[in-house]
Amino acid sequence: MNDTPTRPARRALAAALATAFLALGPALSPSVPARAADSGDLEQFLDTVVGTRGASYAIAVDTSQSMANGDSYTKVRAVLPTFLKSLHPEDLVCLILFSDGARTCEMVSRDEALAELDEALPVTPDGSASNFGRAFEQALDGLQRAGTDVGGVLLLSDAQLHAPDDPKYRDFSASGWSALRKQASGLPADRTLTGYGIALAPGAEVEDVLAKVFPGYRMLDESGSRTRAAMTAAQDDTRLRQADLAVAGDQGKGVSVSWPDRPQNGPVPAGSDLRVRLTATTDALPVHIGDLRIEGLPEGVEPVGELPRSVDLKPGESRDIDLALSSATAHRKGWGSGPRAETWHLSVDGRVSTPVARAAERFVDRPARLAASPAGESLAVRGTAQVSVDPVRWAALLGALLSALALVTVLLLRRYRPVRGLVSAEGVDARQQVQIPLQGRREVTADLSPLLESNGSVRIRSVPGPLREQPPILLRCRTADRPEREIVCSPGETVLLCGIEFHYAPLPTQRG
Repeated sequence: MNDTPTRPARRALAAALATAFLALGPALSPSVPARAADSGDLEQFLDTVVGTRGASYAIAVDTSQSMANGDSYTKVRAVLPTFLKSLHPEDLVCLILFSDGARTCEMVSRDEALAELDEALPVTPDGSASNFGRAFEQALDGLQRAGTDVGGVLLLSDAQLHAPDDPKYRDFSASGWSALRKQASGLPADRTLTGYGIALAPGAEVEDVLAKVFPGYRMLDESGSRTRAAMTAAQDDTRLRQADLAVAGDQGKGVSVSWPDRPQNGPVPAGSDLRVRLTATTDALPVHIGDLRIEGLPEGVEPVGELPRSVDLKPGESRDIDLALSSATAHRKGWGSGPRAETWHLSVDGRVSTPVARAAERFVDRPARLAASPAGESLAVRGTAQVSVDPVRWAALLGALLSALALVTVLLLRRYRPVRGLVSAEGVDARQQVQIPLQGRREVTADLSPLLESNGSVRIRSVPGPLREQPPILLRCRTADRPEREIVCSPGETVLLCGIEFHYAPLPTQRG
């Protein structure tokens, strides 16, 4: 039973699993997704994501007398060595033989379990009971001591619950079952435990007893005809649960950027060699960085050296990239000309993804969402910019100034329009006229004393409005014995103000 396992044999079992996953019973816990897989892709996905993360297995084998019927015990003895050989070196396993009592679950390595298998298994089953409760006690204690993130209990039995001498687990109404279920449900959030049922004969009560203890369980074989494939399915489902936890744990992680040779104080001179370090911050997922580039470089300065377009990193792996700048002098256009010292802030950008993204959605029903781009420090680089006059910039500034000047001119003209025309003022009683030429001015003041018994004057100014129309005028009349009064007069209109008639005769519009 101690032959070294071969990898092709393990893959052959996985090939059988591709069909078995579809044929076996679905998970009865809503937290366990149904999974179908191509054997080769599944194996590669698990090896990539799970890697050397060990899982724990507690194999509970019924050794009651009924196991001798129908070659049930013979099946167990035949399949256990193959199952143990298929485990990974980092896995832990314990063999729990149970009847009226149960063997202690001492977690050991795959090789240790193989070495003690012949001695641990009795030649023939001769137990007087099938006390599933005592077997689960040992399994849960052993798995909790193991400390791995994923564990599985494989129950192989052909019989129903039979423990008449044990008040704790005599039947399903006994007191011990609730404590077992509480123990199985009380794992931390980053750990998961599943019970796997393998019935070695039709009609065995394996599913009922699993449902009594484990919130998450799977019945892998109810007929006793697929024992080997069912144990392989239990192993791969356990590793899939590890992969699910791994993908969930890496959500939002990605790539960090640092500059190992970065000085403590001040920027790096532009002529220096530069080293950038890319580190995958994931714990399980490999990382791919595509479209890798240096951002923040000015015109005329490019990176030279070992800057690949893409980089692949294993979880936690770092990669240093050495590069230099093609020039220590940048070229800029500005308001003036001449050299100018300046600081460039360089950063690394690219598209971050994981090569197993599709496999994660396919096999564990969970998207592998990493940070979309690298994150981390920028590097200050001190260089020189050779500045030359930018005629476009100056032309744009001149155009903006002219536009602003034109706008201000239009606004001023609209508000303070010059007026061309003649205002005649005639006293109501004296019938004497005073002619007031406007002569294109914005404001005119005229003496009204010839029309009045006392001193007086009129101030005439335009009213704001459109430039293309003859503007109305505002007349403000002041006399010695009365306060100032005003009135608006439109072109061609006659108005009365201060006892004087004013008539506004604008000049006719000249047409070209």
